[in-house]
Amino acid sequence: MLPQPGESDLIDRLVRHGLGQGEARCYVGMLAPRAFKVSEVAGEAGLPRSRAYELIRSLVRFGLCTEVAGGVARFRAVPPNEAIGRLEAFLAEQARRRDHALNGILQALNDRGGPPPGSGSEPVDLLRRPDQLLTALSDTVKEAGDEVVTVVNGSWLPSNCPAMRERLAAGVRFRTILDRPCLDSEPHREWFAAYAGTPGFAARVIERVDVLFSLVDQRITFLNLVVPGVGVPGIHAESLLMRHSGLSHTLHQAFERLWQRGLPFEHALEGEAVPALRGALPIPRGTDRPPPRGGNGRSADHG
Repeated sequence: MLPQPGESDLIDRLVRHGLGQGEARCYVGMLAPRAFKVSEVAGEAGLPRSRAYELIRSLVRFGLCTEVAGGVARFRAVPPNEAIGRLEAFLAEQARRRDHALNGILQALNDRGGPPPGSGSEPVDLLRRPDQLLTALSDTVKEAGDEVVTVVNGSWLPSNCPAMRERLAAGVRFRTILDRPCLDSEPHREWFAAYAGTPGFAARVIERVDVLFSLVDQRITFLNLVVPGVGVPGIHAESLLMRHSGLSHTLHQAFERLWQRGLPFEHALEGEAVPALRGALPIPRGTDRPPPRGGNGRSADHG
């Protein structure tokens, strides 16, 4: 269903305040003095039911709609002025956290000019060799207690990771975002098949990955500047290991936005018509439930 002129203006305003087009359309689809079922919102927004469910859950996190208690899930939007106010407050908090994170990085880099701190205590480490990066990733993942999230592209070569399996067994979640070329890579398909169906694991695919990073428990960041692999000569690597919760929190928000755009790896494979994965557990299309928590990261697989 196409939005009316007034609705289009509101959608544009919501997008300018940080919402995605799909989120804005779902919000506008709930603008009536009653609660809506997911199927109704999907119809108003012109989206698949499963996608509408994910976007509505995102709106709930933003505080732009609430779930009404009852048997069938129903949702009610807050008034537009209240919604805009909450988005403005959210953007202001994002800016504050971003400034805090960037100031922390600058201060950490400035501190490198002073006396060297004890081993492993520097807020920023520059890792130039692949073995340094792999060792640091492995040691950090072994200490993970909550979640490891990662954004990678085809230059990352996956491998079996005992540390990742150990932490999954301990209840740590792993989520990975990959770019579309990974679907054509046999190592990446085998990697997904090896972990598919494991509680706490999930992977999604987006069209393009611009920044490669890993976050461990939203407190440690691996920002991969140069990754040895496809299109990179020799064995050169360059990554920043940063122990800064503000930066990690900011990047985690960016990860969540990418995650919302992504397609589950198994669904992306179906779209590419590649061979079915051994061990993969496809999610039925149209399933009306939130995406699974968990998914692997670059840091995990190299642990």
